[in-house]
Amino acid sequence: MFDWKITQVNVEDGAIVHAHYVCKLIQEPFTVETEGNWYFSDKIIKKPFDEVKQQDIADWIEKESMQNGVSTIKLRLEEQMQSLQNDQTVNLPWLPKTFKLKD
Repeated sequence: MFDWKITQVNVEDGAIVHAHYVCKLIQEPFTVETEGNWYFSDKIIKKPFDEVKQQDIADWIEKESMQNGVSTIKLRLEEQMQSLQNDQTVNLPWLPKTFKLKD
């Protein structure tokens, strides 16, 4: 499951020109995430700014990040997740045991 958060936008003449995002891919027990700045190729004026939802901006970023029908942002997260799931690294027995808090 992908989870998008838009943390900041910049607006010029009523149009969204930039957005800062965080995108997570969650496949229990693992989570990978990335964050970035997206500068839209065209100013985004699809609806009045006060009606824009976080998901709208995430959808616009995803659409603009498409190459060959695949979002490059999501593709990289899926590659990281696959690598993490296939990781055969084990903790060294002489090191203290650690744990992670679940979100």
